[in-house]
Amino acid sequence: MTLRKKLLVFLFCFFAALHMRDIKAFAAPTVERFGGKDRYETSIQVSKNHWEVSNYIILVSGEDFPDALSAAPLSKKYDAPILLTRNSSMSKEMMEEIKRLNAKNAFIISGPGVISENVENQLKDMGLESTRIYGSDRYETSVKVAEVLGTYNDIFIASGENFPDAVSAAPMAAIKGAPILLTRAKNIPDSVGKFINANKGSNYYIIGGEASIQSESIKNIENFKRLSGQDRYKTNEAVINEFLNQITFDSTYIANGLAFADALSGSAAAAKTLSPVMLVGDSYDLKKTLLTSKLNSISTMKVLGGTGVISDVLLNKILNGGSIKVLLDPGHGGYDSGAVGPTKKLEKDVTLAITLKVGEILKSNGIDVVYTRNSDKVSWPSNEAEDLKKRVEIANNENIEYFVSIHANSAPISGAHGTETYYSPGSVQGQKLAEAVQSQLINAIGLTNRGVKTANFYVLKYTKAPAILVEVAFISNANEEKLLADNNFQNKAAKGIAEGILKSIRK
Repeated sequence: MTLRKKLLVFLFCFFAALHMRDIKAFAAPTVERFGGKDRYETSIQVSKNHWEVSNYIILVSGEDFPDALSAAPLSKKYDAPILLTRNSSMSKEMMEEIKRLNAKNAFIISGPGVISENVENQLKDMGLESTRIYGSDRYETSVKVAEVLGTYNDIFIASGENFPDAVSAAPMAAIKGAPILLTRAKNIPDSVGKFINANKGSNYYIIGGEASIQSESIKNIENFKRLSGQDRYKTNEAVINEFLNQITFDSTYIANGLAFADALSGSAAAAKTLSPVMLVGDSYDLKKTLLTSKLNSISTMKVLGGTGVISDVLLNKILNGGSIKVLLDPGHGGYDSGAVGPTKKLEKDVTLAITLKVGEILKSNGIDVVYTRNSDKVSWPSNEAEDLKKRVEIANNENIEYFVSIHANSAPISGAHGTETYYSPGSVQGQKLAEAVQSQLINAIGLTNRGVKTANFYVLKYTKAPAILVEVAFISNANEEKLLADNNFQNKAAKGIAEGILKSIRK
């Protein structure tokens, strides 16, 4: 092969690899949800999907959090799933999962006052050897778990009075093989203090701020680093950021930050693949999170819990990169009927019907939707100039990401037909949005593709966000007027427009 040919081959491979890298970077993560009707079934689903067999299982209480919080590192050491049980007895489903795993040994993290002897007897009847690990309280229990773990260079300390900080520490502690010690905010319990004194050479990570663990209580610890944020979510991020070089975001777990159970059972699975567990919540500003900043690095997003724990709406907001706001503008309305079809169908009625359907689809996908109008009543006077000005004013005041105006076309020639979408000249993002919506809309309704075009329409020119105007079909055409008034066609059109918007957002 000549030098010139070698160079050409190299350049081809280089740019092909670059192209493939870019494709991966912008691909939406695959979503896997591990959820059951309750926390117990969720822990079973996590186990089923991450362990084919396991010699050990770890049983923790699903009714209270303290003893369970220090279990994750033990799970990593013994390659064992963490299963949540009710305190009085194991369910039939739980026992079936233990049989499936072909487990021979069980650690019970709690005394008989928390997980009853009946559970221990159930395990014995199944042929399992069980070992209880517990102390006189949650703090001593965390010490007992640490003692079973054996040698370690790092130790995590988290509040035993609430769960979020310890849950954030769990997967990282498991990955590092480090114990999680629990403490009070104002003072370190004697059992924990003795353990710390016996392990002065270790590196300590204090999880949480002053409200969780006061500086005065840890003043005798020589070598420590505090990992904290303004709330449980930012503390979760601080912990993950500290160990970025030891984890991969390829598979990332998400859990509800207001509950301990699913995050705990998931932390055991996450540690197997060196993955983080990231806490999320409906009130959390998703645009400013580590999770959304890492979306391009995530191949698989593993959701811990059913839709009652992490809703599809919240999940879609995450996949969209945070809370996205779209303004939908049904053309005309109120005093202005818009175009009138051959059988007197009004454009304003058609555009409103389709727009509201688009809005429902977007909202179900985690998009925040704003309307210029959601009925035939309008907030502007019967004046075209004021009408257009008000629509733009609403859009610009709402701090939206996208503006979509929906219309039905009209022409003096009765045979005019098809679909077209407009954007403002020079708007790169407007063009991309227009192309995405036009493509999806044509696929959905199958009318003639009149293409993507530019125009200096007032709402396109003066709206600050990327803006488009969609002409769904010609209401002046008898056949298309009939379609526009048909509920089934409206549903298809709405789906096409919504899918185009979503496609544009997720790029």
